[in-house]
Amino acid sequence: MSFEWLWRFGARAPGPRDGAALNLDALVPDVERLGAGEPSAVAAEGGRRRRRRDSVEAELSAKLLGAHLANRHQISYPLTLDFRSLAMAQADCLVDVVSATLAADGESPPARAARAEERLRRIGADDAMIDRLREGRGAATPLAELVDRARAQDIAAHAYAVALLTAETRSPVSSLFLAYLAARLGLTQQVIGSLNRRFRG
Repeated sequence: MSFEWLWRFGARAPGPRDGAALNLDALVPDVERLGAGEPSAVAAEGGRRRRRRDSVEAELSAKLLGAHLANRHQISYPLTLDFRSLAMAQADCLVDVVSATLAADGESPPARAARAEERLRRIGADDAMIDRLREGRGAATPLAELVDRARAQDIAAHAYAVALLTAETRSPVSSLFLAYLAARLGLTQQVIGSLNRRFRG
Protein backbone atom coordinates (compact mmCIF):
# COMPACT_ATOMS: atom_id res chain seq x y z
CA MET A 1 0.00 0.00 0.00
CA SER A 2 1.10 3.61 -0.65
CA PHE A 3 1.38 6.09 2.21
CA GLU A 4 0.20 8.80 -0.18
CA TRP A 5 -2.89 6.84 -0.98
CA LEU A 6 -3.65 6.36 2.71
CA TRP A 7 -3.10 10.06 3.36
CA ARG A 8 -5.27 11.32 0.49
CA PHE A 9 -8.07 8.88 0.38
CA GLY A 10 -8.00 6.78 3.52
CA ALA A 11 -10.43 3.93 3.56
CA ARG A 12 -12.95 5.58 1.21
CA ALA A 13 -11.05 4.86 -2.00
CA PRO A 14 -9.49 1.67 -3.25
CA GLY A 15 -5.74 1.62 -3.34
CA PRO A 16 -3.63 0.45 -6.22
CA ARG A 17 -3.64 -3.18 -7.06
CA ASP A 18 -0.67 -5.27 -6.19
CA GLY A 19 2.10 -4.65 -8.70
CA ALA A 20 0.49 -1.42 -9.99
CA ALA A 21 2.29 1.92 -9.62
CA LEU A 22 0.59 4.83 -7.95
CA ASN A 23 -0.34 7.67 -10.34
CA LEU A 24 1.62 10.53 -8.74
CA ASP A 25 0.52 13.01 -11.38
CA ALA A 26 -3.04 12.54 -10.23
CA LEU A 27 -2.17 13.00 -6.58
CA VAL A 28 0.49 15.74 -6.57
CA PRO A 29 -0.07 19.00 -8.47
CA ASP A 30 2.50 20.05 -11.01
CA VAL A 31 5.23 22.04 -9.25
CA GLU A 32 5.69 24.26 -12.27
CA ARG A 33 1.99 25.08 -12.26
CA LEU A 34 2.26 26.07 -8.60
CA GLY A 35 5.14 28.48 -9.35
CA ALA A 36 3.41 30.01 -12.36
CA GLY A 37 0.72 31.74 -10.38
CA GLU A 38 0.59 35.37 -9.28
CA PRO A 39 2.99 36.31 -6.42
CA SER A 40 1.42 36.59 -3.02
CA ALA A 41 0.78 39.94 -1.36
CA VAL A 42 3.58 39.28 1.12
CA ALA A 43 6.07 38.56 -1.66
CA ALA A 44 5.00 41.66 -3.57
CA GLU A 45 5.42 43.85 -0.49
CA GLY A 46 8.86 42.33 0.17
CA GLY A 47 9.88 43.14 -3.38
CA ARG A 48 8.77 46.75 -3.02
CA ARG A 49 10.72 47.10 0.23
CA ARG A 50 13.86 45.71 -1.37
CA ARG A 51 13.53 48.13 -4.26
CA ARG A 52 13.07 51.07 -1.88
CA ARG A 53 16.08 49.96 0.16
CA ASP A 54 18.21 49.61 -2.97
CA SER A 55 17.13 53.10 -4.09
CA VAL A 56 17.98 54.65 -0.72
CA GLU A 57 21.37 52.90 -0.62
CA ALA A 58 22.18 54.10 -4.13
CA GLU A 59 21.24 57.69 -3.23
CA LEU A 60 23.32 57.62 -0.04
CA SER A 61 26.29 56.17 -1.93
CA ALA A 62 26.06 58.95 -4.52
CA LYS A 63 25.96 61.61 -1.79
CA LEU A 64 28.95 60.10 0.03
CA LEU A 65 30.93 59.95 -3.18
CA GLY A 66 30.03 63.53 -4.02
CA ALA A 67 31.11 64.70 -0.56
CA HIS A 68 34.39 62.81 -0.89
CA LEU A 69 35.13 64.30 -4.30
CA ALA A 70 34.27 67.78 -3.06
CA ASN A 71 36.52 67.37 -0.08
CA ARG A 72 39.44 65.52 -1.61
CA HIS A 73 41.36 68.71 -2.49
CA GLN A 74 41.30 69.72 1.15
CA ILE A 75 43.07 66.55 2.24
CA SER A 76 45.17 65.80 -0.83
CA TYR A 77 47.98 68.27 0.02
CA PRO A 78 48.51 68.59 3.76
CA LEU A 79 50.38 71.81 4.52
CA THR A 80 50.73 73.73 7.77
CA LEU A 81 51.51 77.42 7.85
CA ASP A 82 53.43 78.18 11.03
CA PHE A 83 56.16 80.79 11.03
CA ARG A 84 57.49 79.40 14.30
CA SER A 85 58.52 76.20 12.55
CA LEU A 86 60.37 77.95 9.71
CA ALA A 87 64.00 78.98 9.39
CA MET A 88 64.61 82.73 9.43
CA ALA A 89 65.38 82.86 5.71
CA GLN A 90 62.19 80.99 4.91
CA ALA A 91 60.09 83.27 7.11
CA ASP A 92 61.65 86.38 5.53
CA CYS A 93 60.88 85.02 2.08
CA LEU A 94 57.22 84.43 2.94
CA VAL A 95 56.84 87.89 4.47
CA ASP A 96 58.31 89.41 1.29
CA VAL A 97 55.81 87.41 -0.78
CA VAL A 98 53.02 88.93 1.29
CA SER A 99 54.47 92.41 0.65
CA ALA A 100 54.49 91.72 -3.08
CA THR A 101 50.93 90.40 -2.91
CA LEU A 102 49.64 93.50 -1.15
CA ALA A 103 51.45 95.75 -3.62
CA ALA A 104 50.14 93.87 -6.66
CA ASP A 105 46.76 95.61 -6.43
CA GLY A 106 48.20 99.07 -5.99
CA GLU A 107 48.62 100.97 -2.76
CA SER A 108 47.15 98.98 0.12
CA PRO A 109 44.69 100.82 2.37
CA PRO A 110 45.54 100.69 6.09
CA ALA A 111 42.63 98.38 6.87
CA ARG A 112 43.84 95.82 4.36
CA ALA A 113 47.41 95.95 5.66
CA ALA A 114 46.08 95.53 9.19
CA ARG A 115 44.13 92.43 8.16
CA ALA A 116 47.24 90.94 6.60
CA GLU A 117 49.25 91.61 9.77
CA GLU A 118 46.55 90.01 11.92
CA ARG A 119 46.44 86.90 9.74
CA LEU A 120 50.21 86.56 9.84
CA ARG A 121 50.21 86.85 13.62
CA ARG A 122 47.64 84.05 13.81
CA ILE A 123 50.09 81.74 12.06
CA GLY A 124 53.04 82.61 14.26
CA ALA A 125 54.59 85.78 12.81
CA ASP A 126 56.46 87.79 15.47
CA ASP A 127 57.04 91.55 15.75
CA ALA A 128 60.22 91.45 13.66
CA MET A 129 58.33 89.81 10.79
CA ILE A 130 55.51 92.34 11.02
CA ASP A 131 58.08 95.16 10.94
CA ARG A 132 59.59 93.62 7.81
CA LEU A 133 56.12 93.52 6.24
CA ARG A 134 55.53 97.19 7.07
CA GLU A 135 58.86 98.09 5.47
CA GLY A 136 57.56 96.56 2.25
CA ARG A 137 60.82 94.93 1.23
CA GLY A 138 59.06 92.37 -0.89
CA ALA A 139 57.23 95.04 -2.87
CA ALA A 140 60.59 96.38 -4.01
CA THR A 141 61.95 92.95 -4.91
CA PRO A 142 61.43 91.53 -8.42
CA LEU A 143 58.90 88.70 -8.37
CA ALA A 144 61.31 86.42 -10.21
CA GLU A 145 63.77 86.75 -7.34
CA LEU A 146 61.07 85.95 -4.74
CA VAL A 147 60.02 82.89 -6.73
CA ASP A 148 63.60 81.68 -7.00
CA ARG A 149 64.09 82.09 -3.25
CA ALA A 150 60.89 80.22 -2.45
CA ARG A 151 61.68 77.34 -4.76
CA ALA A 152 65.29 77.11 -3.61
CA GLN A 153 64.11 76.81 0.00
CA ASP A 154 61.39 74.31 -0.85
CA ILE A 155 58.56 76.59 0.30
CA ALA A 156 56.83 77.25 -3.02
CA ALA A 157 53.50 75.95 -1.72
CA HIS A 158 53.92 77.98 1.48
CA ALA A 159 54.53 81.11 -0.56
CA TYR A 160 51.34 80.62 -2.53
CA ALA A 161 49.41 79.84 0.66
CA VAL A 162 50.45 83.07 2.44
CA ALA A 163 49.62 85.03 -0.71
CA LEU A 164 46.15 83.46 -0.72
CA LEU A 165 45.73 84.19 2.97
CA THR A 166 46.51 87.90 2.64
CA ALA A 167 45.35 88.78 -0.89
CA GLU A 168 42.22 90.76 -1.69
CA THR A 169 40.65 87.87 -3.57
CA ARG A 170 37.65 89.91 -4.75
CA SER A 171 40.00 92.12 -6.74
CA PRO A 172 40.47 90.99 -10.37
CA VAL A 173 44.07 92.21 -10.29
CA SER A 174 44.87 90.20 -7.15
CA SER A 175 43.24 87.10 -8.66
CA LEU A 176 45.40 87.44 -11.76
CA PHE A 177 48.48 87.97 -9.61
CA LEU A 178 47.73 84.79 -7.63
CA ALA A 179 47.31 82.78 -10.82
CA TYR A 180 50.59 84.15 -12.18
CA LEU A 181 52.38 83.48 -8.89
CA ALA A 182 51.16 79.88 -8.80
CA ALA A 183 52.35 79.33 -12.36
CA ARG A 184 55.78 80.84 -11.65
CA LEU A 185 56.12 78.71 -8.50
CA GLY A 186 55.49 75.60 -10.62
CA LEU A 187 52.54 74.30 -8.60
CA THR A 188 50.29 71.60 -10.01
CA GLN A 189 46.56 72.10 -10.43
CA GLN A 190 45.91 69.61 -7.65
CA VAL A 191 48.05 71.57 -5.19
CA ILE A 192 46.57 74.88 -6.30
CA GLY A 193 43.04 73.57 -5.80
CA SER A 194 43.86 72.21 -2.37
CA LEU A 195 45.50 75.43 -1.19
CA ASN A 196 42.69 77.59 -2.58
CA ARG A 197 40.11 75.67 -0.58
CA ARG A 198 42.09 75.87 2.62
CA PHE A 199 43.74 79.31 2.59
CA ARG A 200 41.83 81.63 0.29
CA GLY A 201 41.00 84.70 2.32
